[in-house]
Amino acid sequence: MTNELEVATAIAKMLADPLRLQMLQCLTWGPCSVAQLIEATGTSQSNVSNHLRRLRAHGLVEAEKNGRMVIYRVASPTIAEVIASLSWAATGSRTMTTMHTPDALRQARTCYDHLAGRIGVQIMQGLIGYGALTAPAFPWDDVRIGPNARDAFDRLDLDYSTQEETHSHRRLAFACPDWSEHHQFHLGGHLGAALCRHLLAKTWIQRDADRSVTVTAAGKQALAWLTGRE
Repeated sequence: MTNELEVATAIAKMLADPLRLQMLQCLTWGPCSVAQLIEATGTSQSNVSNHLRRLRAHGLVEAEKNGRMVIYRVASPTIAEVIASLSWAATGSRTMTTMHTPDALRQARTCYDHLAGRIGVQIMQGLIGYGALTAPAFPWDDVRIGPNARDAFDRLDLDYSTQEETHSHRRLAFACPDWSEHHQFHLGGHLGAALCRHLLAKTWIQRDADRSVTVTAAGKQALAWLTGRE
């Protein structure tokens, strides 16, 4: 227990710096290069690089070389959930200007590896309204499979039962608070990640250069019954 508390304390110290927290929030929207983090934070390359080294040393971010460029990402879904929790809690504070979300990211983005923003919330609400998922009462509540799940996920051409059977340390599904959408929820967990991957594979959504996500014309048609645009 003592070791766990020491690790938790070290993580909390890393998150106590506003610039590091801002960088981590950017990384929950998608992988970034140093240049992208410089642009997002408005600080110097040396400052960004120094903070990245510290974040890597504490296991909060990981790096992957892509040609001559190094790409950084949040190290795990657990860390992404911590960042999302802090961002969600901070939206009631007018002083948290670093938590501003660009309009494109507010509309649709990824939250680590699941779909967030207005579209993510609409899909979550649509699945609950259809009876495919149970409604959560609180942030981070477990979301369970509902009585109409098979029909709903068949319409999405996604076999949700294989996600239930997959052995993973992640929860199947939970209500991830969407801090840019007035404290509403999008679908997190293993099922949320699988759904996001599936929508990308079907080209119903596509990633943009600014790390936002766009719903394609085919996606708007395929998802209209969930987003209330039929």
